[in-house]
Amino acid sequence: MVQRTTRTLTGTALAAVAALTLAACSSGGSSEEPSASASASAGGEATTAAFPVTLDTVMGEVTVESEPQRVVTLGSHEHEYLYALGVAPVAVPVSWQGYDNGTGPWAEEDRLAAGAEPEVFEPGSTTYDAELIASFEPDLIVATYPNHTMTQEEYDLLSGIAPVVTRPATDAAGVETAEWNVSLADELTLLAQATGTTAEAEAIIEEIDAAYAEVREAHPEWEGLTSQVGGFYEGQAFVYSANDTRNQFLANLGLDVASIDGTGEAWMQISAEQLDVLSDLDSIVWQVATTPETRAELEALPLFDSLGLNEKGGSVWLTDPVLEGAFFANSPSSIAYALDAFVPMLEAALDGDPATEVPEATTAG
Repeated sequence: MVQRTTRTLTGTALAAVAALTLAACSSGGSSEEPSASASASAGGEATTAAFPVTLDTVMGEVTVESEPQRVVTLGSHEHEYLYALGVAPVAVPVSWQGYDNGTGPWAEEDRLAAGAEPEVFEPGSTTYDAELIASFEPDLIVATYPNHTMTQEEYDLLSGIAPVVTRPATDAAGVETAEWNVSLADELTLLAQATGTTAEAEAIIEEIDAAYAEVREAHPEWEGLTSQVGGFYEGQAFVYSANDTRNQFLANLGLDVASIDGTGEAWMQISAEQLDVLSDLDSIVWQVATTPETRAELEALPLFDSLGLNEKGGSVWLTDPVLEGAFFANSPSSIAYALDAFVPMLEAALDGDPATEVPEATTAG
């Protein structure tokens, strides 16, 4: 059951919150840059040697002096990355799907292996509850995929409680990162540097790369085929940007996800009158699991039946809420989970034959 923790602040944490609140009110400048570090598997020379470490985050450089022991996460999937690294955060946000321990079944094995029994809390949808966060007595706060954009004032306030790790400033190629679009490898690498678990991260990335490569090698015919992830919201269809993590998943399978991208935004809304912009795509993964009525609404749009996409049988209807959650999470455990389900659906959708029935996912959640 989802629980909200309401412990009383310790004197030290309360003093930090109060001091930072006063500082934020009296100065427009930023305070100490955030930090990232937290390892639960811990100890030993390898971990000790990893510190101090300086991280380049979007909020500035962060130096982590020593291995933290009490980590709090603020976003929807950071704790799953930490579990995969063997790190056990002490508090995580509630699951948007209502799962116990703040995460779906795909991450349970990693959570148990890390020995994580986190407190679950509501982090706030528009502002962070600094007093509540301080009550967990963290020595590291992780917000690489937060539920809302962190302001400088919030960052300064939380940094008075513990070092705060936000997303990496640049990706592996040196390109400035965009919110919500950081790759799994870049995010995992940053968190591993912060927690002294770089070797674990390298092994995980190698394993995931091998899994993607195995699918690509089995399906060379997919190379160059076009695809998108989209849905329907408030009367309009939409597709995500090419660098959205869900489209990154398809790109890693060899599909071209940039054929209609170019807005620079997180997603592109498509009016009913412009739906034919999707016509030449080879496939679309339609997210309809959490709002199942949207499938009928999409199919009722005047131009939907005329899409060339339908002549190829290229629609994949994502109707399983567990799979939709894993697809969104884009964590090491969720990638493995999503691959098992998506490959059979894509095989049917991308064979070019509209008579081939695209199966609905059956997952073991």
